[in-house]
Amino acid sequence: MVVTGVEPLQLRVPLEEPIPPSVARPLTHELSVLLVRLTADSGAIAYGEGWCKEAESFLAAVRTLAPVVIGADPLSRGALWERMVDRLVSQKERLAGGASALSALDQALWDLAGRALDLPVYSLLGGRRLARLDAYATGLYLEEPEALAAKAREFLQRGFHAVKMKIGGDWDQDLAALAAVRKAVGTQTRLLVDANQAYQDRDMALEMGHQLDRYEVFWYEEPLPPHEWRDYAALRAALDTPIAGGETLRTPAEFLAAFQAGALDVAMPDVRLCGGITGLVKVADLARWFGVRVSPHNWASPLGAIAAAHAAVTLTNCTLIEVEATRTPVSEGLVNPPLTFEDGFLRIPEGPGLGIAVSEDFVSRFEATAGE
Repeated sequence: MVVTGVEPLQLRVPLEEPIPPSVARPLTHELSVLLVRLTADSGAIAYGEGWCKEAESFLAAVRTLAPVVIGADPLSRGALWERMVDRLVSQKERLAGGASALSALDQALWDLAGRALDLPVYSLLGGRRLARLDAYATGLYLEEPEALAAKAREFLQRGFHAVKMKIGGDWDQDLAALAAVRKAVGTQTRLLVDANQAYQDRDMALEMGHQLDRYEVFWYEEPLPPHEWRDYAALRAALDTPIAGGETLRTPAEFLAAFQAGALDVAMPDVRLCGGITGLVKVADLARWFGVRVSPHNWASPLGAIAAAHAAVTLTNCTLIEVEATRTPVSEGLVNPPLTFEDGFLRIPEGPGLGIAVSEDFVSRFEATAGE
């Protein structure tokens, strides 16, 4: 099998019910999904997904990397990953979408390799340790406390036994929301809190951390901007609540700097940004040497969740993955079969490659044309 075609795509999917805001983004009326489609001489088609604010930057970066992949055997995906990294590094100017393009292409290459060998990706990675993967529900954004409590109860009714809420807006409302959600889910449910880098001052982040300690929060995510690793380490030393972060980091080297500084209890690489499945595994291997747990980040991406899950079930330091619990056209229609849960655990597809198929009808329906 050799790759015969590389096609970058942007899907623009309108939402009938907008997703409430967080500190990191406004009220969301439309989801932008960035994909790469690989075709092979066997007739196989595979997709991967990137995460990039500027769609044009992603599309341009995929075109830059495409010559590395076209004509290549996907079973050589490790060598191809290194060659793509070399091409990105050799550019005169940094490609803004380079990490996202690398990530998407890598996912698709793993999928093609699994299809060629009639094996699931987790088998190519050495075999899974878990039959299914514990998942926590994201979907509690900057809303009124009563609305958040109602959503949290709904997530529990759907089988989830861990939920994540956003903070970082109005201080008093954050505290009221925290109290309301903890009361709604009870003390036995794991409650995760994400500040989305809201606090520019370590003292303010620490003050909020002391409030989180009172509620026995499972982790405190991204209290400060990334690379402020000394401040992260100071928070770890001062708080009982574990510190998580890393969703915007692009390379294993960036994660290594955080680990060496003692900044994180939980690393959160995103398979759509950190170099794909290959990059995620490299980050997890580094994390293990420093005693750091890994929990892949995800937002509104069933394809990314499945790609990350295939890696996660093979890792010794990963037992929990993020899933967007808000139902959207993307979650319902992008991949077949859609994400499947049992008692809050994500089932890993057992078919060849990623074990799912991206809906060509969905892609055709929502593909953005040039200039949109």
